[in-house]
Amino acid sequence: MRRARFVLPILGSTALLLLGANGVQASAQPDANEPRSTSALPKNLTPVDEIPVQQAAEEATRATAKYANSFGGAHWDAAAKVLYINLVQPKAKQADHRAELQSAIRDRVTSARLGVTTKFRSVPMSIDQQNALVSRFMDERAKWGGQAATKNIVGASVDEVTGRIFAGALTGTDALQAAARKHFGDIVDVQPTAAPQIQGRYNDFSPYSSGNALYLDQFWPRDVGMAQCTQGYNWLRHSDGLRYASMAGHCAEPGESVFHVSTSQRIGYVGTKYLNNNEYIDFEFIRMTVGAVSGTVWVGSPTTEDLRRVTSVDTGVLTGVTACSSGANGGLVCGLVRNRTAAVTFDGITTKQLTCVSNPTLTKSGDSGGPWLTTASDGTVRAWGQHLGKWNCAGDQAVDMVFSTVQNISARAGATLILG
Repeated sequence: MRRARFVLPILGSTALLLLGANGVQASAQPDANEPRSTSALPKNLTPVDEIPVQQAAEEATRATAKYANSFGGAHWDAAAKVLYINLVQPKAKQADHRAELQSAIRDRVTSARLGVTTKFRSVPMSIDQQNALVSRFMDERAKWGGQAATKNIVGASVDEVTGRIFAGALTGTDALQAAARKHFGDIVDVQPTAAPQIQGRYNDFSPYSSGNALYLDQFWPRDVGMAQCTQGYNWLRHSDGLRYASMAGHCAEPGESVFHVSTSQRIGYVGTKYLNNNEYIDFEFIRMTVGAVSGTVWVGSPTTEDLRRVTSVDTGVLTGVTACSSGANGGLVCGLVRNRTAAVTFDGITTKQLTCVSNPTLTKSGDSGGPWLTTASDGTVRAWGQHLGKWNCAGDQAVDMVFSTVQNISARAGATLILG
């Protein structure tokens, strides 16, 4: 699958491996490029300090956890400096329910003392309903518009305030709009859009995919093959119900900003980090401040355009089978699993129950955090784990690649892997 980016005219709210003299690794090497930034979250972002805004939005999300069908998202109005909390228009019998929900949101945002003005507004549908409508619109293109729709409709979104569908078409906008309205009603607006730009690891856009190039230093070179770490799988965290990106725990410290390719493309910051002596994972969540995450993964070289869906999780990695890393710098590197219970020490911290994969070709610095996987005959991906670095697992002449399994990450971090 190749992902393309389209732009609608208008939308609604919208390191080198260290070897000893005998050729055996002298010390473990995590696959993170150095140096990296040690700066905490910036406090002078423009046009608005986005940190309290994001925190307020998250507080609102937590407050609506048991009212998922009533929450239509949060939208920051930079001009008015107001965070709008979107709530689904209530039915007559839901007035008390809505008042309770508003009170819960106000209490959480106020108690956090974030200094953000919040206002409520009614919207016609929840976030889940918006996503479902877009999915249906795109999935049924052949049904309502034939080949012309499948060829020319390249994307759609829902205006969160009005509930209207805005679709982008390469050609034939009038005819496609008429066809779409016969099927969905007059809530559809089809507008001309430029030919899509093909995306990749070093040129992604929201929703962000596993395997992306990540940077912790704004001034690090942005050339292909120079990523500082690789985006791991994306996760739904049980404790707060929020969706997170991820990478290896040795990549950065909590609070550090995380960038995609552009120095201005700050996608979020490091949240909870799991990297303690004698634990089972080397992992950290990336709390998104811009855009969303998806259950998709880049498979192939650093310049691949092959985007695939993650549809399953491996629950029992066996020795002797083939597994592949798909890192931002090393690309697709496959090998044979030869140890499933290795204990590896990086910088004095021992991580246990790691899987070791042997191959003369190794992953590269900057692949830390990236996905380990296999692909099925239909092209979909089975997730195995997330990359740490290199280690001599058997005490012989071979150097292995090691990763934390998805199962261990899920159990320790309390999260479910997002599927596509």
